[in-house]
Amino acid sequence: MPAVNLPDLRDLIDDLVRDAVLWVTPTQRDRAIELALVRYSADRPRQVVEDVTTEDGVTVPLPEGWVQGESLLQTVECPVVSPPVPLEADAWAVWRTPTGEVIGLLQAATPGATARLHYTAPHVVDAASSTVPKAHREAVACYAASLLAEQIATAHASAQDSTIAADRVDQAHPAREWSARAKAYRNRYFATLGIDISAQGVEQPRIDAASVVVDLNLPTSHGRGRLYRRR
Repeated sequence: MPAVNLPDLRDLIDDLVRDAVLWVTPTQRDRAIELALVRYSADRPRQVVEDVTTEDGVTVPLPEGWVQGESLLQTVECPVVSPPVPLEADAWAVWRTPTGEVIGLLQAATPGATARLHYTAPHVVDAASSTVPKAHREAVACYAASLLAEQIATAHASAQDSTIAADRVDQAHPAREWSARAKAYRNRYFATLGIDISAQGVEQPRIDAASVVVDLNLPTSHGRGRLYRRR
């Protein structure tokens, strides 16, 4: 079974919210898919390996699949040998400049040498292919369906009936039902990816490690050097 493409993902979501055709437009569905991919890319970023050539031995061109502001450089191999010998973490850095991000080698390499970059990138899905592995295609569909179910629950809760109060009470039932389905779909996503949730189905907060892009050689108030952690 191949990785899910965009038509497949739409079909999976339609199966999950099949009885809500009057409440979900194709535009809303595609927007939910986009948001689900953003979330999935944050939880399970795509791992990419790409070779580039450093012309001056100091700066490394951004790889073709690099997405500025989202990609994260993990390791650098230069020179490229077998078995791999990654550079030490303090031998390279990513700088932000007014024109974008730049990868630099703090220990110069031979001009024209090949550098192998290991980095992350967002997942992409189009009409013919996808970077989402087949094991997680249902999870991505469930997360998108949870967003749509929340919208449907809100629409039902906001519906007004000017006839009798009993009718307004009846209208609350589909709102509760869709809210429960949204929670169930979201929990299926969390369970598939192994994300911890509380007994109430609330995602446990994640604490990301502090990170910087460049090393600032500023002393502390005690005159000691500062320690920064690379992301």
